[in-house]
Amino acid sequence: MEKGQATTGTETGDRPEFPEFDPLVPDHIRDPWPILARARREQPVFWIPSLGMHCVTKYSDIKAILADSETFSNAGANVMRVPVPDDIEIPPGCPFPSVGDGLANQDGDDHFRLRRLMQPAFGRRRVASYADQIRGIADELIDEFEPNGSADLVVEFANELAMQTIAVVLGFKREDSHEFRAWTNQFLYLLSSPGMDQEEARRLWVGLIEWYKHIEALVQSRRETPADDLISDLMAAEPPEGVKPLTDSEIIANVIAFIVAGTDTTAILITQTVRRLHEEGLWQALREDRDGIEAVIEESLRLTGVVRGLNRVVTKDTELSGVRIPAGSVIYWMGSSANRDEEKFENPAKFDLQRKNTHEHVAFSGGRHFCIGAPLARLESKIGLNALLDRLPNLRVTEPEVEFHPSFITPTPKRLLIEWGA
Repeated sequence: MEKGQATTGTETGDRPEFPEFDPLVPDHIRDPWPILARARREQPVFWIPSLGMHCVTKYSDIKAILADSETFSNAGANVMRVPVPDDIEIPPGCPFPSVGDGLANQDGDDHFRLRRLMQPAFGRRRVASYADQIRGIADELIDEFEPNGSADLVVEFANELAMQTIAVVLGFKREDSHEFRAWTNQFLYLLSSPGMDQEEARRLWVGLIEWYKHIEALVQSRRETPADDLISDLMAAEPPEGVKPLTDSEIIANVIAFIVAGTDTTAILITQTVRRLHEEGLWQALREDRDGIEAVIEESLRLTGVVRGLNRVVTKDTELSGVRIPAGSVIYWMGSSANRDEEKFENPAKFDLQRKNTHEHVAFSGGRHFCIGAPLARLESKIGLNALLDRLPNLRVTEPEVEFHPSFITPTPKRLLIEWGA
């Protein structure tokens, strides 16, 4: 089995299952934590037949995975599960369907080269330069609903802040951000929905190719006229001697990845943090003293399961928690479960702002694949929360039970109704 060739549901051998857990069952999306705690005790590595993957739940196993990208590879781990219809032609240079040019889909020397060239565009100083723009977006969004005394935080603020921020950072027009939701959904459905109806598959593939063409046109425009944005930064990246510069295909693939990764995740974090502050009765205390806002964000990252789990391909026969995993298998490593592991975090279900090891969470992955966009996600969340704290006194969640759009990667809240004032 060559590295990057994944098999799902065809391996033979010992595959212990844990049928009590299904990451796509609504109740397990809403509150998987008691079942995952039991899995960590009884069967920390198990086979999920519906996904054709081995699920890994323990912190120690997941840290071993993140530290060993040779055995547990990102290359080939994320492939489109819905094939391209015969009557659709993929344009030359288009990163689909392999999505192989994205940073998160590379390992070894290829990954090192991409990360080295892209890192300056995500450095703390560069990211900090976006702060005023992000706060401006946040204030404009709040201006729209503040007089009403109530709002849907997901639809009217969190989603919009995330999408418009990514648009501004990348160099799109802000109004283009309204397309990001459809684009992201098209990508994720094709990535994770095998067996899709042929007509639906065709519709989604047509939309995804149009997305590619839109981004390609923006990249070509920046080649001719650079601007103060991330795409121009990537084009200006100066490779060391003997290192190939970033190609347009690589830039396009990573712009797509930034949109997909940067919209849902930050919106989920802001939404769930507000919900958590309400549940803990901490909104007013944080409003009066902002010194703890970084601790709030980090503990929320640990607890909320912004990204439930991600995939890697096993490149050689290996073993985790006594379970043999053959080469070519796909694993589904649940960082959200690891972040609640009792063996790592004392009283893990508690929202504890004094926790000494909160920063050891794996919400942003780890090792060589630590999320390159983490500084932007943290900054955007901090600015968004500060704007809400400044503008919405006595904020209350009026519908605490949250429903989610189904996904085994990033289940997103459908809405969170809030009100504020006296």
